[in-house]
Amino acid sequence: MAPTSTSDNVFNKAAETIPFPDLARVSEINGTMLNETAKFNAQVGTAMQNIGKEWSEFVGMRLREDVQLFRTIQDCRSLQDLQQAYAQFWQTAFAQYGEEAQRMLRLTQGTVEDVTRAAKEARETTVHAADKAA
Repeated sequence: MAPTSTSDNVFNKAAETIPFPDLARVSEINGTMLNETAKFNAQVGTAMQNIGKEWSEFVGMRLREDVQLFRTIQDCRSLQDLQQAYAQFWQTAFAQYGEEAQRMLRLTQGTVEDVTRAAKEARETTVHAADKAA
């Protein structure tokens, strides 16, 4: 029988003292984490799409209002008509921007609440899976 070298003894001693993880449990925890992360990302993505859709619809509506202003100006026959067209345009614009700011605030606040709730659920699910695997 061949004599064991000092380096072989070091590796044998290290193998006895270093615990090796249960790879099945690690895989299960990783799978749970990836699944929860994917669900969370999908929810955040949907929320961001909703915010983007709301904003783009508003911008489209405001651009149509801008085009309408130019048509109205074309039809003006006096300085008073022109002043009234601009006054009406700016009055409508301020009201619409104010309403949109409120809508975006409500939408963003709801999104933050939903994302926070989803993050807590994902964390709880992952912690529960890790506790179960341990």
